[in-house]
Amino acid sequence: MGGSGVDDVAGRVLAAAVGGTEIANIYLGDRLGLYRVLADKGPLTSAELALAAGCDERYTREWLQGQVVSGFVGTTGDDLTVAEFALADGAREVFVDELSPSYMAPLGTAMASAGAMLPALLDAFRTGAGVPYSAYPAGVSAQAALNRPAYANDLIPTWLPAIPGLVERLSDAGQPAVVADLGCGAGWSTIEIARAYPHTRVTGYDGDPASIEEALRHAADEGLADRVAFHRHDLAEPLAQGGVDVAFMFECLHDMGYPDRVLRTARRALGDGGSLIVMDEAVDETLVPASDDIVQRFFANMSPLWCLPQGRDAADMDPVGTVMRPAKLRQLAEAAGFAGTEVLPIEHPFFRFYRLTT
Repeated sequence: MGGSGVDDVAGRVLAAAVGGTEIANIYLGDRLGLYRVLADKGPLTSAELALAAGCDERYTREWLQGQVVSGFVGTTGDDLTVAEFALADGAREVFVDELSPSYMAPLGTAMASAGAMLPALLDAFRTGAGVPYSAYPAGVSAQAALNRPAYANDLIPTWLPAIPGLVERLSDAGQPAVVADLGCGAGWSTIEIARAYPHTRVTGYDGDPASIEEALRHAADEGLADRVAFHRHDLAEPLAQGGVDVAFMFECLHDMGYPDRVLRTARRALGDGGSLIVMDEAVDETLVPASDDIVQRFFANMSPLWCLPQGRDAADMDPVGTVMRPAKLRQLAEAAGFAGTEVLPIEHPFFRFYRLTT
């Protein structure tokens, strides 16, 4: 194409275009139920898959061709009209099993949701206005579905035991802990804590009404409606002072329009000796140009599409955005009145964990 610099940039753009087409087809396969039918009934011909999923055969056959080329689906031959198709090894866990640690199908919905907001984002870039979370189609459900496997598989057996003294406090039936899940979203983290520690008083708070509606429904579906509470609350505004033993903020602080005020809310709500556990993105500690780390590239490029605009609903809002580096969190925590901030010894490819102490 040109010089080495041109070739490198052009190669990155082409790879991004390929990823974009693949994630769009993942969206179709997930929302149309094609992956699930293949998982439950495959191998199938394109006609059999189309019939079972209620889709047009010609579109289904073309979709299958792309899935085979991308390595997501296997086939018995290259005549697509008669060949049979089945999910590739490992694809069920990625596309169908909603509690698998590798479940990633909702990324298709999230990317489609962000794509639908591009006209609004053009205006936002020009005016500085925000694009509310509620405007993103299926944004709440996609975010919840992406995070749920981590809560179901890691929160109780791995993350909480790695935090010194926390399990002992949560397990103390003589003095039941008061737990607040701040920015609880659809409630899956709150529900897992309530399930594991039934004598604790666990309350989830979120400012988004759709998220609270989903959280209440999930608690009822899980049979935990009597053990967990959810309240719509603007976390930039104070909660009752001093009654909380442990507070959590799971992957939400960087989205907050007023992160300083939210942390002050958490600090005032905690009693003496209380802790705030923050889980946020495991971003690089400093800016790394032309990174080959796909996780870092995802975080940095998702921020102007999703996290930053959702946090700018008012002119004075100043969200951090997806890339909240440790130094920024420490600065915010100190300004909010926390005595200390430590990075916890929990290894995860996407998340970093902090303990803020009073």
